[in-house]
Amino acid sequence: MATTVLSGRQLVLTIAATDYSDQILSANLSIDTERLTFDTIAGRVYKYIDKNATLDIDFLNDVGEATSLTEALWNATETAPDTTLAAVLTVASGETYTFNVLPNFPPQGGAASDGQQVSVSLQVSGAISPSY
Repeated sequence: MATTVLSGRQLVLTIAATDYSDQILSANLSIDTERLTFDTIAGRVYKYIDKNATLDIDFLNDVGEATSLTEALWNATETAPDTTLAAVLTVASGETYTFNVLPNFPPQGGAASDGQQVSVSLQVSGAISPSY
């Protein structure tokens, strides 16, 4: 069976029930596993400790747009920094990953010759629920 190649253009990301696909350049849900390794005389032994997940988003600075991710993240961080926002990342094949993120202030600025882009990393809070 041939492999189906999926591109980033086939992703859909909603945060707090708003689709920000028009502004997003890339979105990556990453999970890092914390695992201890012990070298015993019988060989290596591994112990899972915890995991840490983040949603890393690169997007066009969309201040002033009707559905501005920059403004939504800024306002959520300013008013309720410890309150999670629901997020859903949908892949073209129909897989969805549902999770909650904590807001973070999006940095502002840019180079003179480029369009303003924003890169922000959002902490995932709680479980990630995949649906295949």
